[in-house]
Formats: sequence, C-alpha cells, structure tokens
Amino acid sequence: MGRQKTKVPEEPGDPLDISLDPGPDTNYLAPYNKEIVTVTVHGATNLPASKDGSEPWPYVVVKTTSEEATAPSPKAVTSVTSEPTRAPIWGDTVKVEIQAEDAGREGVILKVMDNNKKEELVSYEIPIKYLRVFHPYHFEFKKSEKADDATAKTRLYATVVRKGSLLPQYIGCDHTALEVFLRGINEPLVNSPNPMVVIARVVPSYTEFKASQARRDPASVGLPLTQISVPISSPMNFDVPRVSQNGCPQLSKPGGPPEQPLWNQSFLFQGRDGATSFSEDTALVLEYYPSASMKSSEPWTLKQPLGVSVLPLKSRLYHKMLTGKDLKGLCVERLPITDTHLKTISGEPPTVNLSFQLLSSERPENFLTPNKSKALPTLNPKILDENLGAIRESWSMSSSDPSQEAEEPQTLRDMEMNNYRRALQKMAEDILALRKQANILEEENRMLRSQLTQQSMEEEQSRAEEESLAVSMKQSLLLSELDIKRLRDRVQHLQNELIRKNDREKELLLLYQAQQPQAAQLKRYQDKLQKMKALEDTVRHQEKVIEKMEQVLEERLREKKEPAPANRPQGNPNMASGIRMGPTGESVAVDLYSMLLAENTRLRAELEKNRQQSAPIILQQQALPDLLGGTSDKFNLLTKLEQAQNRILSLENQLEDSVRRWAQEKQNLAIRLQEQQHGFGHPSNSIIIDQPNAGATKDPQQPSKLEPSLPSSDMKLNRPSNSQMETSNPQKT
Repeated sequence: MGRQKTKVPEEPGDPLDISLDPGPDTNYLAPYNKEIVTVTVHGATNLPASKDGSEPWPYVVVKTTSEEATAPSPKAVTSVTSEPTRAPIWGDTVKVEIQAEDAGREGVILKVMDNNKKEELVSYEIPIKYLRVFHPYHFEFKKSEKADDATAKTRLYATVVRKGSLLPQYIGCDHTALEVFLRGINEPLVNSPNPMVVIARVVPSYTEFKASQARRDPASVGLPLTQISVPISSPMNFDVPRVSQNGCPQLSKPGGPPEQPLWNQSFLFQGRDGATSFSEDTALVLEYYPSASMKSSEPWTLKQPLGVSVLPLKSRLYHKMLTGKDLKGLCVERLPITDTHLKTISGEPPTVNLSFQLLSSERPENFLTPNKSKALPTLNPKILDENLGAIRESWSMSSSDPSQEAEEPQTLRDMEMNNYRRALQKMAEDILALRKQANILEEENRMLRSQLTQQSMEEEQSRAEEESLAVSMKQSLLLSELDIKRLRDRVQHLQNELIRKNDREKELLLLYQAQQPQAAQLKRYQDKLQKMKALEDTVRHQEKVIEKMEQVLEERLREKKEPAPANRPQGNPNMASGIRMGPTGESVAVDLYSMLLAENTRLRAELEKNRQQSAPIILQQQALPDLLGGTSDKFNLLTKLEQAQNRILSLENQLEDSVRRWAQEKQNLAIRLQEQQHGFGHPSNSIIIDQPNAGATKDPQQPSKLEPSLPSSDMKLNRPSNSQMETSNPQKT
C-alpha cells in the first residue's frame, strides 16, 4: 500500500524514490456504508504514440463510472514519468471511494493520459461487483481482439484491491485475519544497488510449494498475473478458489534505501488462508526481488528472487499467540534470508524483523505499527533447517528475562497431552461448525430448488406466450405479404400508365416540333398578305386623288369653254378671259387643259391596266393557305409575290417622277401665261410652237405602266397657278 497521489506534479520525480522512514499505511478498512478500491499502478508497455507521432509523457487517472460522467477533474492521479517513454514505471497507489449500495452498478476506469497533449492514450474499465472483497488482484490489462492496431499490443500492470468496511467472518473460523507486519532488514547491505520489493504469501503446504517452484509452475514463480481483456467478456476471470496451493501473493511497495531497506508494511491474510491454517507444513513465505527488474521490457515477470525468508506456522505457534493478553501476536527478530547472495557488513546473510497477530473483530482498530510490534512477545528461532524441521523456541519479552525462562520446565508428555486435548477440542468445534454449515447448505439447496421450480414454471408460461406471439406474428406476416403483393400490382399498373403517358407526351412533342417551321412560315405569309392589303388601300387612295384631280380639270375646262357674258365689253375678240388666242382661233389655255386631260386619261388607263395585272396576285395571296400542299407551289407563289412587290415599287417611283415633271411643266406654263399677259412674253406664235414642246418635254424613256401617286404638295402647286390665270384675264380685258 503506497502513498496516494491526488494531483499531477509539475516537476515529476523518480517514482521509485522512497523516503528513509516511510510511515505505515493503516487504511485497511473503508468507512461505514462505503467501499474503497485501491489501485497500485506498476507500469505499462507498448503505449501508443501521441497523435502527432511524438513520444508520450504518460500518467494514469483512476475514476469511477459516475465520476467520469459528472466530475470534470480527476481526484485519483498518479505521478508523471520523469521523461517521455512508451514503457513507463510508476509504482503509485491511488484510491477511489464509492457508496456500498452502488457497488453493484459502478465500475473502475483506468485511463493512461499524455501530459503534453492532454489526450487519452488508452483506457480500461472493470466492474466493481466482480471483485472479491480484500482479495489482491494482479492484473495485466489488454484490449480485446477488436481493438485497433495502436492499442492491441499495449499492456497495463496494476494491483487492484476492493476493501469493505468489515472483515468477513467465515464459518468455522475463530478469527477474521492474520496480520503480518514487515519492518525491514536489520543490518546494512554491501551489495544491494537497488530498492527491493517483497512478495508475501501463506502456503498450506510448503513441501508442495517447493515442488511447484522446482517445476517452474507460473503460479508459484514471482508474481502471477491475471490477464484481463477489456471489454470484460466473462466474470470467471475474477473467480478466486477458496484454498490455493500457492497462496494469495501480495506485493509490497519498494523499500529503501538500497543499503538497508525499510518497509513498515502490513499484509492481511484472511480466512483459512491465514487465520486458522496452522499445521506442521503451513508457512509464511517472503520473497525479495529488486525493483529495478521492473524496468525491463516485461516488468512483472519476477523470476529470480534475491532471497527467501520462511516462517513455519505450526500449531504450537498458534497456541502461543493465544496466550497474549492484549494483542494475540508475536514478534520475530532476525528471521534469516536464505538462498541469497546478499551480504551484510559483517559478511553474514541478512535478517529481517517482522511481527504478526490474529484479528478476531470484523472491524479491528489495533493494527500493528512499529511501536505496537515492540510490545509483542518475541520469538527467537534458534535452528531453522530447509525442510522446516523442529524449531527450538524460547519465548521471552527479551532474551535475558529470567521470568520467561521459568516456563520451560514442562515435561514433553504434558505438552503432548495438552496438544491432543486442544486438537480434540478443535476437532469437535470443527465438527459442530461443519454440521451447522451443512444445515445452512441444505436450507440454501431447498431454496434453490424452489426457485428452480418457479423458474421452470415461468419458463413454461413464457414459452406458451412466445408460441402465441409467434402465431400472431405469422398471421400478421401473411397479411403484410398480401398487402405487399397488392401494392406491388398497383405499382406495376401505375408504372405501365406512366410509360404510356410518356410515349404520348413524346409523340405530342415531336408533332409540336414538326409544326413549328410550318407555323413560322404561315406567319410570314400572313404578314405579306397584310402588306398587300395595305398596298391596295394606298392604291385606292391614289385613285380617289386622281379622280378628284380629273374633276377639277374638267370643271375648269368647262368654265373656259363657256361663252363670255353679254355685258362683257367687246374688245379684242382674241383676248377672251385674259388668254391670248392662237392663229387657229383656239386659246392657249384650252389647248393646255386638253393636253392635261389627255394625259390624265392615259394615266388612268395605265392605272386600270395595272390593277388588272395585280388583281390575280392578290387573289393568289388570299388563297395561299389552301395551296401549301407542295413545296414547288410555295416557291412559285413566293417568287410571284416578290415580282409583284418589285413591280409595285418601280411603279411608285415612276409615278412620283411623273408627278414632279407635271408640276414643273404646269409651273412653266403659268409663268409664260403671265409674261404674255404683261407683254413680256414671246410672240403669239411662240405659244403654239411651244405646245408640241410641252408634250415633248416628257421623258422619251418613261415606261408605259405607271402607278398613280400624287402628293398633296403638287395639288397645292396646281391650284395657285390656275387662280392666277383666272385673275389675270380681267386685267387684260
């Protein structure tokens, strides 16, 4: 039982450093209604590297499962190694405390942490309910086969002890435990470079134990380890036999200094393992090992001890312990260490001091300490052979006390008779205890049988319920299969409908894509028809304009042909209405208007002819939607339409040129008339000579077909010239 660490030191030291006089650990029992789990963390091998691949600086945190879920900071923490390593050595003891009623559902978690990165390297968890109270478990923790490669080879070595508030009282045992208090080596050593650890055990037969060690039985050599795979697969790994041929070994803390190790540590052996197993072959065996061997690649294979101390636990020793008044124990001084190469300063084999006592209470308070062990009677073994022969003992408070030597004169026969009486008494007590235990076992068997009968009845009921449940589940399965079949048929029908609708949609899409060019072409034809209608409206408007012009010309011609009024003065007969008459007796204006009327008649004929030529084109354009059956007809109609449009454009241009020329000629004729009226003109015959020129002024290359188009500006030019002619005649007269 080592020192408890409550925090991680900032500057960790060597975990094997031991003070010169360490105090004893008296924390053997837990408080009332509580339990304590002490964990001595020895070391680890093959730890995984940190996440960045660096060497870890490890320490161990011990928690319960409830603390893991609620407590943010750990309370049970070991020291940190002195340097980064993947095979650390600690040797620290920590403890966790739980409520006694929570032991059935709590677990202990051991987590190896990295002090640099503050990250978890590996963790192990064991249920507390699997641990037997006060039994020392030496575990080698490893991950199960399903673990990852990083932690598959990792091993953690620890000793776990579950402590209760009371020592268990076994049937047939008068005492609860045998306490052995190991003090230290008496003389300084000359060849011990390292601190030592002690493995203590009580073996029921030392002869068989020596034979097991000769056969190199793993359970008898060194410290046997129990390999535990986490997560726990079976609680049988925690099973402990009632009687073990090799005892239940307990490991001490390292004792220092190396020159004269001092431990001051107690070992508790309970039940028949140590409390009442006093016979001719029972012995307490102490094996000494160097703690430096724990730094090897396999830290806990302690195979070669430095020495062995054997104390035979005979019946005479047991009865001598019962003679004590206060403490039922003895003190052994200078118990030799045999089979060793260790030497003291005087050159003799070293010896150790130890004390032991029997504990009768379930919650004792008088545990051994260095001061209390001095008050016990002293046992001085004079001769101790290797085969555990007879021991000549002398009991005295000190080696020179004469009062204790007076007890020696007893005859051998009286001693043997007393021994037989005590043996018979012990046998009778054992028989009564066995009978009592047999009655208790019979009662337990009766209860177990009743429980078994009840369980069988419950199993039959549960089997019947399971059968009825299976029948109902089969019926529901059949119904669900029918529903699934109906739904499958429905899905198949809907899929077929969907396929047909998709095919119909594809056909409609193809038809729509095929009609798109025809629709565009039809739109173009409709636009051209609208243009033709607009052109027809324009032609009709021009016809109306021409008709109005003809009416105006005819009216003026009629006015000129009317006879002069009777009241008009009879002047020059040749100057009627201000118009000079030619040599033929006709006036120049009459000839001019006649010429214009003839020209209008010709243009009207041309326009009529044009209308007759363009009418079939319009009819064909109106009938276009009915003649789109063939491609050749479409091209012919388009060609004819383009020709008609070109013809219309040329006729419009020619009509505009003709109107401009007519306006220019009329303006020239008006100017000449005014010059003649005012006497600035040419002779009278000049007008007659110029009349043919007026007709000759036309462009000889003018086409025969003209489209009538008379702007409103030309009409305005004609009207003023005529009015001027009318106003000039009265002035001449």
